[in-house]
Amino acid sequence: MTSEVRFLIECYFGDISDPILATINRAYLDMQAHTVSGDKENVIFPKRKAVTEYLYNRLKSINKNDNYNNWHKETANHIKTFIYRKMSYGQIQKWINMSVKYLYTLKQLGVDGISDSFDVDQRSKFHAPIDSYVLNELKVKEEVWSSISNYDSYDKYRKMISFEKEYDEWPEYRRKAFRKKDGTERLAEKGSYRRYVQDQGGYKF
Repeated sequence: MTSEVRFLIECYFGDISDPILATINRAYLDMQAHTVSGDKENVIFPKRKAVTEYLYNRLKSINKNDNYNNWHKETANHIKTFIYRKMSYGQIQKWINMSVKYLYTLKQLGVDGISDSFDVDQRSKFHAPIDSYVLNELKVKEEVWSSISNYDSYDKYRKMISFEKEYDEWPEYRRKAFRKKDGTERLAEKGSYRRYVQDQGGYKF
């Protein structure tokens, strides 16, 4: 891995000396932690720590010969049932799936410390993270991803799109989600970096 690639990676993830922990922490932000209910100091922080430790051990011990669908369901159900009941399955799948997506990406970029369970020949087993861009692409209007309340509902959407398709086409899904009918761009959500750039009059060519 070149110094330039490492620089860009660490700008996004921070310290990647432990790539599993780095990806879990980054995926937690993608999950939109503000949607998780509970007092931060007494509820959210301890629960986040507990989920992080559990997910860390699950990702570290995953074997390329495992049945990934079973592994995923067991992981999600354990988090929901035994660690943080207030989290929806939509939030849980986003946390798990973005962690896996990041580990897969970093593995292909040559980051050390990531097992061969995240090799390119494994990616057909992984699940696409279900978010608003994906649901928009699937033309699902009646569901908010962060409110998906049971695993069967998540699994229904998961079967509608492969990890490979979502991985390769996600940038276009994002552009579509921000495109109005007249072809101009929508404003991003308040508080997002994209909205900040838009509000500051970021340059476009």
